Amino acid sequence: MKKLTHVFLLVPLLSLLISSITACSSSTATTSTAAPLRTWLLVRAPEGPLPLNKPIIVKSRTEDSQGVSHVELYAVQLPSGESNILLDSQPAPFAQTSFTASQTIVPTQKGHYAIKVVGYNKLGQSAESETISFEIE
Repeated sequence: MKKLTHVFLLVPLLSLLISSITACSSSTATTSTAAPLRTWLLVRAPEGPLPLNKPIIVKSRTEDSQGVSHVELYAVQLPSGESNILLDSQPAPFAQTSFTASQTIVPTQKGHYAIKVVGYNKLGQSAESETISFEIE
């Protein structure tokens, strides 16, 4: 009688084990969650005015699962009234999914500046950073 009791206890346990294995193996469908193209500045707008003719380093980061091709630095607004002027373009040095760019602007006019960066992936798609503004004296 003891052996028969053990068999009756094992049947529900085996049934539970088999159903949990079946549930795990049937949920093997994977979804691709490719990281979207993103670009952002790693610098903030200064609290006060910056000096004329002194280099300003603008650091930014671009990420994309398709690969980053290059980053462009734009003057959204210059003291001369010009806008959307390409100041610098920096290619990613090799095939990579994230790229930290370090670009330089040397302001040659006093006044108000606004800048942004635009990152591009290998497919030609782009993503813009926020715009920051500052004064040059």
